[in-house]
Amino acid sequence: MLPLTVAAALYKVVGEDGKVVYTDMQPNPDAKEHRLGRINSVSNPAYNMDKVNMRLHYVDDAGAMIVQGTVNGISMSFVVDTGATLVVVPLKIAQQAGLMDGKTEMVTSQTANGTVRTPKVVIQQLNVDKVSMTDVAATIQTISPNQPELGLLGMSFFGKYKMTIDHDKQEILLEGK
Repeated sequence: MLPLTVAAALYKVVGEDGKVVYTDMQPNPDAKEHRLGRINSVSNPAYNMDKVNMRLHYVDDAGAMIVQGTVNGISMSFVVDTGATLVVVPLKIAQQAGLMDGKTEMVTSQTANGTVRTPKVVIQQLNVDKVSMTDVAATIQTISPNQPELGLLGMSFFGKYKMTIDHDKQEILLEGK
């Protein structure tokens, strides 16, 4: 298989405010063409977003993989749990992140401690390491009374990715499906 290469004409346009913009459409007959070298689209992730690999770094805590993230800008830690259908956010973080609106749907969840009723919410912005997602389904539940700011990173986050774990490097490699 040979890599696909392309060439494109770009035009450099300087606006009245002095800002420089590059475009592939000639804005006026006087615009100067900016020559761009050939682009190898196989090795250039900007042109092949489905081939981008993202890495999540984790800390091993007695066999549990712990990753750092934010929920609507509020920092928290997550246990990587591919057995969890949804992301789980503890009550304290949910309140700080504005997830509690009083009109939340209640759902039944099966946990290691039995069946519980939990509020189901949508996280507007979930960031884990350098991976960012919007509109992520989650439930609100404190999973550890000893660690009230610990949540679960479940399949509503991981479900869009092929996942490979490298225990030697303590990282999870995510690749778009």
